[in-house]
Amino acid sequence: MSIDTFRDQTRQILENLLNETPKADRSELIDVYTELIARLHAAEAHQLLNEVIADARTRLDARLSPDPVRQTIAGVQTTLQDIWDALWK
Repeated sequence: MSIDTFRDQTRQILENLLNETPKADRSELIDVYTELIARLHAAEAHQLLNEVIADARTRLDARLSPDPVRQTIAGVQTTLQDIWDALWK
């Protein structure tokens, strides 16, 4: 999931918090919505970690492959990712 999706879901959670009835206990509402945002963050972090591990596994498999074409493709992918990372830092 992207940062935009995470932001949208967090915004929805906070909008729900603000739309709760005025009779609700403020401290209790904050606790409940803090837990929701923490769970959302954990799910997003877990998803991102799974994607990174899957990508690393694919690249490692390609680099260890006896097929020179797959090794070349893996090298090009790594180079492109390094360029992409350098642009965003």
